[in-house]
Amino acid sequence: MEETKFVSRKEKVSFLTGLTGQNLVYSLIGGSFFTYFMTDIALFPALAVSALLIVMKVWDGINDPIVGSFIDKHTFKNGEKLRPFLKYTPLPVGIFTVLIFLVFSTKEDLLWLRISYFIIMYICWDLAYTVQDVSIWGITAMVSPNSNERDGFVQWARTVGSIVYGVASTAIPMALEMVVNATGQSFALITLVFAIIFGLGGAMLSKRSYAAHERIHVVQEEKQASLWESFSLLFKNRMLMLVTLANILGSVGFGVNLITYFFKYEIPSDFLGENSLIGALGLTTIYYVLTAAPGFIGMIFADKMKKLCGSYVNALIFMKLFNVIVRVIAYFVGFEGHKLWLALIIIGIGCIPMGAESIAQTSVFCDSIDYMEWKTGKRTEGITFSMQTSFTKITSGITAGLATLALHLLHYRAIDDAAVYVGTQTAAFDKWIWPLVILTPALASVLYIIPLLFIGYTKDKRAVVEKELAERRAKAEIKE
Repeated sequence: MEETKFVSRKEKVSFLTGLTGQNLVYSLIGGSFFTYFMTDIALFPALAVSALLIVMKVWDGINDPIVGSFIDKHTFKNGEKLRPFLKYTPLPVGIFTVLIFLVFSTKEDLLWLRISYFIIMYICWDLAYTVQDVSIWGITAMVSPNSNERDGFVQWARTVGSIVYGVASTAIPMALEMVVNATGQSFALITLVFAIIFGLGGAMLSKRSYAAHERIHVVQEEKQASLWESFSLLFKNRMLMLVTLANILGSVGFGVNLITYFFKYEIPSDFLGENSLIGALGLTTIYYVLTAAPGFIGMIFADKMKKLCGSYVNALIFMKLFNVIVRVIAYFVGFEGHKLWLALIIIGIGCIPMGAESIAQTSVFCDSIDYMEWKTGKRTEGITFSMQTSFTKITSGITAGLATLALHLLHYRAIDDAAVYVGTQTAAFDKWIWPLVILTPALASVLYIIPLLFIGYTKDKRAVVEKELAERRAKAEIKE
C-alpha cells in the first residue's frame, strides 16, 4: 500500500532555501574562522579567547533547553508552536551577526571594553539564533506523520544544510583573504563587509523556512506545568541523552580548530607558488575541500548505509571507527613537502561515510520524539531539538576553547604582517601542532562510540512505536 505524502515540492524547496540562509549566517560563527577572527583579527589573547569560548558556549548549551522548554510549554493562538518564530527571528539574528564582527579598536588598554562589547553582542545574537534554530529543526519532526517521508525530509535538510555550511564556512574566509590581499584593506574592514553580506543577507533569506507546516498536533491530557517538567521529560529520553553524551565526549577533537594556525606557521607561503593571493585561510579552504567534500557522497547514500548497517546508530559507529583508522594512517604519512597532499587525500577518504553523520543523528532525534510521545503522551520537539543546538554549541565551544588553550600552552602569539611566518612560533608549537591537528579528532571518535553502544532502539521497536502512535492519533481525531 502506497504511503500518503504530505509535503509538497514547493514547501520543501522554500524550507531548504530558508535553511540555506540560516547556514550562511552560522558559517561565519560556527567554523574555525570565528576563532581565528578573535585571535588574529580582533587580537584577543589566546587564553582570553579560550575562556570566552568555553564559558559562552557552555552557557549557550544551558540556555538552549530553557528556550526549548518554553517553546514546548507555549502554543500560539493559531495552534502552532514553531512556525511563528521562523517569521520573526531572522532580522535580529542578522543585525547582531553584523555587530559581533565590528572591531572598533585593537588597543591593549581597551581590551576590557572590547571584550565586554563582544560578550554583550554575542549573548544577544545567541538568544535570537537559538529560538530560530530550535524552531527550524524542530519543525522537521512535525512536517509529516509519515516517518519515512519525515526521514526523507530530514535527509534533504541535513544534506543541503551541510553542503551550504561546508562550502560557505570554507569559501568565505578564503574569499575574504583574497579580497584583503588584492585591495590592501584591513582584515577588520573586509570582515565587517562580509558579515553584512552573508550575516544580514543570509538571515533575511532564512525567513523562507516559514513555508514549512506543522502537521502533527498531539492532543495532550495536560500541558507541562512548568519548565522543570519539561526538563524532567528531557532526562527521561534515554536515546537523546546518550547521543548528547556522545557529542560532548567527541568535542575533544579540537585539532580541527588549529588547521589555519598549522598552515600559517608550518607551511611555506610559496607552497602554491610565488605571489599567490592564497594564504593560511585559503589553504584551510583547500584542506576542507579535500577532506570534507567527499562527505557529500555519504549524505547521498545515507539511507543505503542505514540499511547496510541495520540502523542509523550502527551507521554512526561504523563512521567513527573508519575515521579513527584513516587519521592514524595520515599521521604517520606526515606533512613534509608533497606528503601533505597524500595525508589530506587519506583523511578525505575517511570523511566519505562521515558525511551522513548529521542525517543519522537527526533521524535518531526524531525517533526519540516519537518514543517519548509513545511513552508519555507528550511530544517534545522544542526541548529535544534545543538539545541538538545545545550540544552543538557546547561541543563547538569546548572544541574551540581547548584549541585556544592548547595555543596558550604552546606559547602561541599572533604575528601580523610578517614576510615569512614559518619558524616564528615556539619549538613546542612546531612539535605538537601536527599530532594535535590529526590525532585529536581520532580520539574524539573513539569516545563518541562508547555511549552509542547502550542505545537499544531496534528496527522492530521503532515499528511497534509507530504503529501504536498511529492508532492513538486516529482515536484522538475521532473524539474531536
